[in-house]
Amino acid sequence: MPDRYTPAPMSSVCDAKVSPEQIATIKSRLVALRSGLAHRGQSAILITGDQDVRFLAGCFGHDTRILVLPTRAILISDRRYEEYLAPWQECGCFDVAIHGRPEQSKFLCEALAGAGLTQLGIQASHVTLDAKDALSKALKGIELVPVNGLLSELRMCKSAAEVSTIERAIGIQVEALAATLATIRLGMTEGQLAARLIYEMRIRGAECESFEPIVGSGPNASVIHHTPGDYPIGPGVLLIDWGARVDGLCSDLTRTFFLGEPDDEMKRVYTVVAEAHRAAIDACQVGTSTADVDAAAREVITAAGWGEQFAHSVGHGLGRDVHEQPFMGKTGDKVKLAAGMVVTIEPGIYLPGIGGVRIEDDILVTVDGPRVLSEELDSTLSAAILPLPQEGAM
Repeated sequence: MPDRYTPAPMSSVCDAKVSPEQIATIKSRLVALRSGLAHRGQSAILITGDQDVRFLAGCFGHDTRILVLPTRAILISDRRYEEYLAPWQECGCFDVAIHGRPEQSKFLCEALAGAGLTQLGIQASHVTLDAKDALSKALKGIELVPVNGLLSELRMCKSAAEVSTIERAIGIQVEALAATLATIRLGMTEGQLAARLIYEMRIRGAECESFEPIVGSGPNASVIHHTPGDYPIGPGVLLIDWGARVDGLCSDLTRTFFLGEPDDEMKRVYTVVAEAHRAAIDACQVGTSTADVDAAAREVITAAGWGEQFAHSVGHGLGRDVHEQPFMGKTGDKVKLAAGMVVTIEPGIYLPGIGGVRIEDDILVTVDGPRVLSEELDSTLSAAILPLPQEGAM
C-alpha cells in the first residue's frame, strides 16, 4: 500500500506530548467556546459529548468531561485515564482532575463555587433525563441551563488539518474497497463482505469504521440503511456504503455496482442518480442554502419520474460524527454553506423489490467552488459494472 496511508509509529503514553500546533488549536477553540457562551448569557459549561471533548481538547476517554469556566478549563476523568491525560495537564491548557464518580460531583460543586457561579450550562443532547436529575441533586444551588448547538456550530467549518485527516480516511477506505472487491465471490454473504471491508480499513490505519458498513445485494439495495446479514450476494445490484475513522474524523462514501450487465431500467436509474449527484455537487457554493443543494438533485430525479423514490436528504455535514451539521435536506434548518464545511452528497433512487442506486462523495466547500475530496473514485456507469464473480463462499 502507498506510504502516505501507513500509520505513523505510536509513542508510548509516557512519551506522549501535546504539540505546539495542538496547543494553539486548543486555545483558539476555548476562546471561541467562551465567546459563544457569552453570547448565550452563560459563563460555564460541562462538555459531555465524546466527540465534542475530542474536538475541544484533542483527547478522549470514556466518561471524560470538560468543565469550562471563565478562567479555567478542567478535564475531569477517573484513574483509568490518569496517565493518558498527564500531557494535557503539562501543556498548560487544562487542569486535570482525577476522581471517582461520587467525588466528581463534589469537585464540580467546589469548582463552580470557587468561580462564584450559580449556573452551569449542559449539553442537552448528550445528557439523559436520569443524568440531569442526578446532576441537579448533586449540584445543590446550581441551576442547570441547556446550551444547544454551540459545539455543533464551532465544528461545522473544518481546519486545514481536519480536512487533511478526512482525506487520509478517504484514501484508506478507497484502498480497502479495492482490496475487498477483489475477494467477492457469488454466494458469500453481505455480512462477510462488510466484515472484510472493516478488516481492510483497519489494517491500513483506520482506528475504526465510521459506522457499520451497509452492504445491500439485489433487492436489499432498495433499503436505504440496510443491515447486512446472511443474505448471499448474487448477480445484479450491489450497494456499499462505508467509511473510515482516522484520528477522530470520519469519511463516508457510497458506491453502487452491478455484478454482471444490468438491465436497461437499472442503467437508467444509475445515470439519473449520477446526474443528480453532479448537479448537487455543482450547487455546493459558498452562500448557497442547504435546501437549494437538496433541490438541485431532487429536480433531476423528479424530472426523470422517480421523485417519490428519493426518500432522504441529499447529504449532511461530516466530521467527528458521521452525521453532523449542516444537514442538507429540503426542510428543517436552512444553513448557508461556508468555506471549510465538509458535506456529503448522496442522492439515490430506490425501487422496492428490485434494488436501489446511491452515489455518495465527500465535498469541501471553498471560495473557489466545491472540491471533491474523494474524486479518485470513478462513479461512471462503466466503472460500476463488474465482471460476474466466481462462485464460492468466503
